[in-house]
Amino acid sequence: MWLIPKDTSGLTGRVAISDGLKDALIRWYTGKGDDADHRASVSLVVTSRENGKWLACDCLAQDRSPPIMSPAYLSFQETYYLRRLTARPGHNPKCPFYMPQAPQRIRETGSDALYEIEQPKGLFIAHQKAPEKLAQKPDASEPDDRSRGVAIPRLGKLLWLLLERARSNVLRELPPEGPRDGSISAEMRRLREVAGQFNIAPGVRLMNHFYTTAIEYEKHVVHARLREAEKDWPEEFAPQAFLLLEANQVTSSEIVTGLGTVEIRNRIQHTGIIRAEVQPPFLVLAVVGEHSKREGYRALRAYAQPVFTGNQFVPTERDHDRDVLRGLQKAQYTLRRDGIRMAVKKILFDIETEHGSARPDFLVAVKHQASGRQITFALQVLQSADSGYLELRGIEHDRLLEIGPVVALPLSDITADVIADHARQIIS
Repeated sequence: MWLIPKDTSGLTGRVAISDGLKDALIRWYTGKGDDADHRASVSLVVTSRENGKWLACDCLAQDRSPPIMSPAYLSFQETYYLRRLTARPGHNPKCPFYMPQAPQRIRETGSDALYEIEQPKGLFIAHQKAPEKLAQKPDASEPDDRSRGVAIPRLGKLLWLLLERARSNVLRELPPEGPRDGSISAEMRRLREVAGQFNIAPGVRLMNHFYTTAIEYEKHVVHARLREAEKDWPEEFAPQAFLLLEANQVTSSEIVTGLGTVEIRNRIQHTGIIRAEVQPPFLVLAVVGEHSKREGYRALRAYAQPVFTGNQFVPTERDHDRDVLRGLQKAQYTLRRDGIRMAVKKILFDIETEHGSARPDFLVAVKHQASGRQITFALQVLQSADSGYLELRGIEHDRLLEIGPVVALPLSDITADVIADHARQIIS
């Protein structure tokens, strides 16, 4: 086994790992090691990670490109682990580091529609102090969930929580006359105000380490404030700050804004959609922290969320979601002429009903100004004719009926006129 330079084939620049250290790593990884093996393994992984090295396995012929493992760190699992680079050769099936190929990655399919999304609990925190711990090989009896692309990472949930509290996930009702009034600065101001409701650590307010422009990161203002705050930061918590940026481009590791570009240490996360299918703008939440003293404070991870427009941060997933929102927005103008006000909320977290949780695409509130009558109904956007998908949405439909009317429409039928007609029928 060798240490090799990161981003290389592993055929050159090799530094051999001693047999004793390799054996200790194998014993620990396969669940047969003791504390001494664990300490030696952690030291190897941490050292290689901090020095930009990968581990190349020697289980294949010497002249072949070797299987490669990247030392990685899972913040909220609080453990280092060996990440298999699947684009490189696989391990020999007899190798201790061999794992069967993961099944095809699940993207957004009909069967994913009702997986649960709960609000994040506890402090507004997305980075933990690096522990001296290395994950072992997964138990063969455990289900292989490496393909599960539907889980929303904590950064994503924290971003959604901010949007929920600021009501930025709401297509707000129109003013009595004229066009909608909105701007990026107004949206960001609401989100900065909401940051005052959260703590990063006991006694540490999120609003004191919350930034909405790339300039403050590029000029090291974020870093300086964190270094100053270190001495008073609770010992058991990792100092961290958050960047909330409106981006006109997101690559695998860069957030590109009109005021600068922020490079992220790890791959930028998203919901599992194919990003090329969704155009900007994006709203991105990044956490700034210190993973190693040598690197200092860096933007470690980020979550990118497509939004409706640059001055309306209603979350979307695909471009046709924006078509639906445009239809809803046009319906607002149509209904205003009839004396009916309408506001629309994009649902991000589950709604609890008597018979279980549900999450419609939108909640729509309508109010008849003459009578004062007000009703809220759920809108389901049916994106597939698949029988399994429709069965799940049917279960959701029945649960939502417990709390009010439900309108279920195929995506192709959603227009401003159709939405307005349903709203009139419900409010009449």
